[in-house]
Amino acid sequence: MPFVKVNPNEYLVVGRGGKAINYGTATGKFLLPGTTYVIIPSTQQETSFEMTQESLDGIPLRFKGIVVYRISVPEVAAKRFDFSRGLGHEEIKSMISHVCLGELRATVSHLIMKDCIEQRKTTLTDAVRNALDEVVGGSGADDGWGVDIDVVQVAQVFIVDNELRRQLEAEVRNQIKSTSDLSDIHQQEEIQLARVVSERRLQQENLESEKQRVAINEETFLLQKGLEKNQTESDTPVQMLKMEHKMSLMKKELELRRLELEIKDLVVQGNMVEEKARQDLRKEILPLEQTPEIASALSQIFQGANLSVYGDATESVFSTYVPLIELLINSLKRVSIQSVEKETKDSSKN
Repeated sequence: MPFVKVNPNEYLVVGRGGKAINYGTATGKFLLPGTTYVIIPSTQQETSFEMTQESLDGIPLRFKGIVVYRISVPEVAAKRFDFSRGLGHEEIKSMISHVCLGELRATVSHLIMKDCIEQRKTTLTDAVRNALDEVVGGSGADDGWGVDIDVVQVAQVFIVDNELRRQLEAEVRNQIKSTSDLSDIHQQEEIQLARVVSERRLQQENLESEKQRVAINEETFLLQKGLEKNQTESDTPVQMLKMEHKMSLMKKELELRRLELEIKDLVVQGNMVEEKARQDLRKEILPLEQTPEIASALSQIFQGANLSVYGDATESVFSTYVPLIELLINSLKRVSIQSVEKETKDSSKN
């Protein structure tokens, strides 16, 4: 009994009783004598296709493409393709290439050159992919190839005639340049427009900020006025009390000054009364003080005179000297009064 072992990237498919049985990957099995088996790679496989075809407008085009596939149902693939001699993948690649080329020719014949180039990844690739899915997948489980298509791509489309290709490339370059220039113009216009919009937005934001600042200043001013008003209202009673207290102090001070003036007046009046009394007293005693002087004056008058009066002649003699004595006394009084008045004036000035 032979022993068969496969790697992780290989399927082991054994044929027994008219059926193909898949034992999976990375496995080993003892086989009965006369049992057939095949080893099928499970890795992805790549194939390419290439052809030349005229487009609808008569321009010859060269097409290149690739297809990536893998075997997903090895027992079905073992029945469709010859893996016993290692030709299974070659047969699959050949059939895939024929399907791609046939579908691509049919599609390109209905498209102009420009569409073939521009729609390489869309129309052409989709047409090839749909054709492969329909053929490889089949209409039922037994009609398929046991293969999954992973990638289908029409990779290149180019013009076969070099001169025509250069002309078309020049036109394309000019068109691309014009488009690029127009794009630059549009881009500059958009930049300028965006700059204008940005400046307008900044101006609007600055205006809004200025409005907000003015509103804040007005509100601050109103609040400050309100605070000042409240402060004034709250300070008014205190100020009134202070003013009343100050007025009371001023009244008391005024009363004190008035009392001081009255005291000074009383003192002055007292001094004047005292001085007047002193002067009156002096006027009264002045004649007594002047008596010696009067006597002295009289003595000088009669000095050396030897008066002898006898009998009735006495009255007549004294009556003769009485006016003279009175005149002398009045003169002395007047001099004394003037002296007293001068002293009074000098003391008042002081």
